[in-house]
Amino acid sequence: MDHLPFGGRLSVANQQEEPSQGTGPEHFGESALTREKRLRVQGMMVFLGSLTHGLEDLLGKGAKAVSLRAGREVGLARPVIRKEADLRKALDQVRQEMVTMEIDWPFELFVPEGEESPISVNDHGETEIRMPFGNCLVRCSLFRYGFPQEMSLCQTKHGLFCGLFEKIYGVRAHLDIIHSGENACLLKLRFRDPNHAMGEDR
Repeated sequence: MDHLPFGGRLSVANQQEEPSQGTGPEHFGESALTREKRLRVQGMMVFLGSLTHGLEDLLGKGAKAVSLRAGREVGLARPVIRKEADLRKALDQVRQEMVTMEIDWPFELFVPEGEESPISVNDHGETEIRMPFGNCLVRCSLFRYGFPQEMSLCQTKHGLFCGLFEKIYGVRAHLDIIHSGENACLLKLRFRDPNHAMGEDR
């Protein structure tokens, strides 16, 4: 269990670690073809982590803006199956689009302790939704490259998610980190929602 600063908690299934000894397929319970694909993916993780790390060194704080825009452009360029005016259906569609892109970033809606709905409106009139992510671009890369959380690689993920959400729901959104942990991260999606009146029960 991953305890959150405000009293809630996330529950994420423990991931099985591969044996540390042996490199043959029999040691991993996988075929030679599966192992070859895994090694290719892990090689890309190292490349992606080192590339992003180099971007941080070169551009400093500007690396986050570059990474955010790059991810967002990918999301906006996606020829989505359909657009949705219903918020919950739009989030389900974002999830489905990521699946069709072979992106395994499962997320759920999180109800904060003491509240009845995962969807709320802040003092600035923005709709907010808290969502725990048990897997993401950064978490996968960390298996092979020691790149810290909450850096520009996170912004690539945030941009992609928000780009897909904008393409499907029609509003520009931001994804903020509330809590980053070993097993999961809790993120907050916020946006101005013209499709619902403020304070409407969702």
